[in-house]
Amino acid sequence: METAIDLSGRFFPQNCLIADIGTGCGAISIALAVNLNRARIYATDISAAALDIAGNNCRQFGVDDRVILLDGDLLGPLPEPVHLIVANLPYISKEERAELSPEITGFEPMIAIDGGDDGLRFIERLLSQVKSYLLPGGVVLFEIGHRQGQSVCDMARAVFLDAEIAVITDLGGLNRVVSVVPRA
Repeated sequence: METAIDLSGRFFPQNCLIADIGTGCGAISIALAVNLNRARIYATDISAAALDIAGNNCRQFGVDDRVILLDGDLLGPLPEPVHLIVANLPYISKEERAELSPEITGFEPMIAIDGGDDGLRFIERLLSQVKSYLLPGGVVLFEIGHRQGQSVCDMARAVFLDAEIAVITDLGGLNRVVSVVPRA
């Protein structure tokens, strides 16, 4: 999130258009809207129930005028290209699903965490669509599993031939985000 705020301010200081893909409860969209008062955010999800919760949360935080909730799969619902795409898609692999704690499996619907056999199914699908929905000079941020950094970087390099692609670690030192930033 801090990376998204920083990159928005650096690359798109005026009226940034952002897409939050896989918004869930809307936490990322809300935080971006609160911190970037000139941003307009499209928040997509395939779960109508999640979008209902996100809508309530947006109203509670007073950002429902700038967070537009869209029902649909990945980038498909977007009405226009955007400057910044942030994606928190299901990335848990088949192997990792067996190791999940009851605190996760008891509260998170499987559709929100199951990323397929290697955990990369949705990230790979998003990468196949992203260029059609990204404005020139646009930035992409993917939340990833801590073991997926190299794989996601390699997949992103195949799509973005002239971009700076990097893994960003969390406070615990684990790989957590892959960023795709245009070269200056």
